[in-house]
Amino acid sequence: MKKISTSVIAGSIMLLSSVAFAEEQMHDISTNVAIATDYMYRGGSQTTEQPAISGGFDYGHSSGVYAGVWASNVDFGNSANIEIDYYGGIAGELSNGIGWDVGGLYYSYPGVKSSDDVGGDFDFFEVYGSLEYTFSNIQLEPTIGTFIAYSPDYFGEVSDSYYVAIDLGLSLPYGIGLAFQYGNQMFDDNAAAGQDYQHYSVGISKEISTFTIDASWYGDIDDTDSFWGDGPSEAIVVSISSSF
Repeated sequence: MKKISTSVIAGSIMLLSSVAFAEEQMHDISTNVAIATDYMYRGGSQTTEQPAISGGFDYGHSSGVYAGVWASNVDFGNSANIEIDYYGGIAGELSNGIGWDVGGLYYSYPGVKSSDDVGGDFDFFEVYGSLEYTFSNIQLEPTIGTFIAYSPDYFGEVSDSYYVAIDLGLSLPYGIGLAFQYGNQMFDDNAAAGQDYQHYSVGISKEISTFTIDASWYGDIDDTDSFWGDGPSEAIVVSISSSF
């Protein structure tokens, strides 16, 4: 499941793709590709600890409006083998330097057999919003951000869901980025979805030429297995990504 957030970790499983808006041009089209040792999403592996290859296309307008599509391989132990996400929204920056972003994201899993999603449709829709601010006049230029998402019928039709993430990023010497994230996944119907859970990640990244190399540790705080089952909730993920 594509991860759109204010995370300053370059790339994802979620990774993560972003739309860059160039002031000197009205339209911007970019492509992103990545390969990772795992595809972690909100505390759970989407590929049963196997490598993931992902990529997408983004369109941005100088007004702040953007749209995109992104895809990755997945493995839930059934007929699902690909995820395709479609998203769009509008982003901008306030006069005080706070960046903002609101949009919607549709997660689709084409080719899933009806016998596999009999408990609930895998496809679902989510709306999201985020805020981000960089203290550029402070050493290490810390960036803080928050991300909120709501789905009226989350993956597997388990119930309404709410997700909140808090991010902190630091610019270290030699162009190295250090990022921390805390996430809290909540459900309206815990009997259907399992307990609400919390997770975290810590990662470092480095841009080399047109590539970004990222190494992150994903950890469980509590009850992550209540939703993801016996799948791994702790992992070291290394990824190489590029956008052009």
